[in-house]
Amino acid sequence: MASDRETVARNLRNARENRGLSQHAVAKKLGFSRTLVAMVELGNRPVTDEELLQFANVYGKTFVELKGTQVSEDHDPVTAALVKVAPELATDESQRLLHGVLGPLMAALDLERKLDRPQRAGPPSYLMSSPHTAGDAIEQGEHSAERERQRLGLREQPIGEIADLVGNQGVQVFALDLPDRMSGLFVQHSSVGSAIVVNAKFDAVRQRLAIAHGYAHAVIEPAGTGRVCMHANAKELLERRADAFAGAFLAPAAGVDETVRRIGKGQPSRQVQWVFDTAAERSVRAEQRSTPGSQVLTYVDAAWIARRFGISYRLAISRLLGLGLISDIDVKRLLRPKFVELGGEWLTLFRPGAAGPHPAYPVSVFSDLLAEWAYTAVEAYRRELITKADVADEAVTLSLLVPGVSEAKLLEFAEAAR
Repeated sequence: MASDRETVARNLRNARENRGLSQHAVAKKLGFSRTLVAMVELGNRPVTDEELLQFANVYGKTFVELKGTQVSEDHDPVTAALVKVAPELATDESQRLLHGVLGPLMAALDLERKLDRPQRAGPPSYLMSSPHTAGDAIEQGEHSAERERQRLGLREQPIGEIADLVGNQGVQVFALDLPDRMSGLFVQHSSVGSAIVVNAKFDAVRQRLAIAHGYAHAVIEPAGTGRVCMHANAKELLERRADAFAGAFLAPAAGVDETVRRIGKGQPSRQVQWVFDTAAERSVRAEQRSTPGSQVLTYVDAAWIARRFGISYRLAISRLLGLGLISDIDVKRLLRPKFVELGGEWLTLFRPGAAGPHPAYPVSVFSDLLAEWAYTAVEAYRRELITKADVADEAVTLSLLVPGVSEAKLLEFAEAAR
């Protein structure tokens, strides 16, 4: 995307003057010298893409407007569509990376056509009308996710390697260094097929969510779509719909509900039952109460659900709220900074494939046993069924199997859950 230095210089000078800013004021805002700003505006110094983005933010312009060039839709319709949505992608480096994705897709598809192979089937299409409200968007997204899980035979089970799952449906997945406020892209075009690109700077859990979000666009929206998920468009209803799909696809309602019930929670503290007395010919009421505090969902419960479905602590809480398993008051409690921090630590320590056992105790456990062991110790202490000394005893063996789970750490988890 070659650009004339004089054009850039003229555009920068005009943009500054239109904002009523002096070169000194711009230099101060950007942390540049006034000399640098002056040299750039005179065309005596080239400006990097990164610097141009900084100027664009100050002047309220897009990168493309200041660069003075456009991506040719005839030459590269896919990139042109993405740049139109997200001008940040117009930088030379971003385009180089995008072409690193689109090139192999285009080459592979071209070879398949030369071999007269059948056209790739791709995922199903659950085309829906554009949502009119946030409620419509959420309902459409969750409904589509449930239908797709049923089609794939996932039922209430967690999804393992989501990139493999999506790839088997004809949607390729890539990771690139995208701008910080951009989580992913989705492209669908006859020249390249379908692909999801996630931000390589994100951790594995956020990338899973970005893949599921991109897959929503693949199965709900028409062919020829190009979508960019970023902070700037996060409130758009189509993005809200994809968010709802992603949450329900990764952590389905039936699966979350079954998990909560499996740990003995999710029931009202008081259950009323009725039986018909045949002798007296009347209904008789019976009431059963749960042990006080036994139904309270703690931050460890939220972390347990997050671990099971491979989602973040905050998304687990969002799903619990959406399914009516916790209240707004519970959300405020569970999102206290201390709980968010401890929930994150729990997920790190007990994530699948975490660090191996202590050298003096060479036993590896590949199932959920260790996480469940620690969880039940914390829950038993919370409900005063075991003592602090008992928790310390449990930590002795756990620390050999899970490095980082010391006596002090397990006690910290347990005390915070009370």
